Amino acid sequence: MLPDHAAVQVMYFRHFGKLANLKHPRTYNEKINWRKLYKRDPRFCIYSDKYLVKEEVAKIIGWKYIIPTLWVGTDPEAIPFEDIEPPYVIKVNHSTGDNIFVRRRDDINKSEFVASLKRQMAYNHGRAFREWGYLYIQRRILIERLVGAPEITPDDYKLYTYGGRVHFILVVRDRFGSHRQNYYDRGWNLLPISCVHPGIGHDLPRPPDLDLMIELAERIARPFDHVRVDLYQTPQGIFFGETTFYDGAGYEKISPPEWDLKFGEPWIIPNRHLTSPQLNLSPTPKL
Repeated sequence: MLPDHAAVQVMYFRHFGKLANLKHPRTYNEKINWRKLYKRDPRFCIYSDKYLVKEEVAKIIGWKYIIPTLWVGTDPEAIPFEDIEPPYVIKVNHSTGDNIFVRRRDDINKSEFVASLKRQMAYNHGRAFREWGYLYIQRRILIERLVGAPEITPDDYKLYTYGGRVHFILVVRDRFGSHRQNYYDRGWNLLPISCVHPGIGHDLPRPPDLDLMIELAERIARPFDHVRVDLYQTPQGIFFGETTFYDGAGYEKISPPEWDLKFGEPWIIPNRHLTSPQLNLSPTPKL
């Protein structure tokens, strides 16, 4: 029930033990929280929608990099499980984290899946974290072909772009299992960073398609001052995952702390935006 500005500061204080400097944000987390309150870009609503973003990104890099959609709808009871051949993943388009993996028909538990999806469809992700770009997404259930090897979640490459240029890359391994991750710069030098999840434990070889992944991410990111572009590298090739404008909701502790500042430095926020507050305003975007 708190106003947006107060809620953002309360959540920030709970995570970091201090208030965010939102008048002159410098760290990465401060700038994420600044964006939640002050940036109203209608494109955020499209690019945060896991369904609508596919067509937008396909216009830029082509459909060959887009994971096929097998079914989309709003009623979990209407999912035609008998007609969809595994492997696939079920997710909602307006939130994150509770994906349902169906690798074989024996995995299907319709009553359990329907109950989970009803809870997810009722969850207001945008309101929970005051992330404006999620507020106007028309909620849908999305079933996608499961890419990569059926039993293994492919490595997830999260490319941090600033002004359309990749600066940092986070590699997530076994996201829905042990969830380990390494950070790299664009030259594939391992960075001494940890954040939430443990490191993979060793340096990874440079991906053979790294240059192509950087090119694709920069083409997608070109219109934005900052966006994280997620790509998967699989035996079938590279696939687009999602774009994220509110990484970690602005509350992820980067260790050592000075890297919070280093991740924020390349993100240039024009001074004119800092003097135009939009506290607690949620106008319906013109898409």
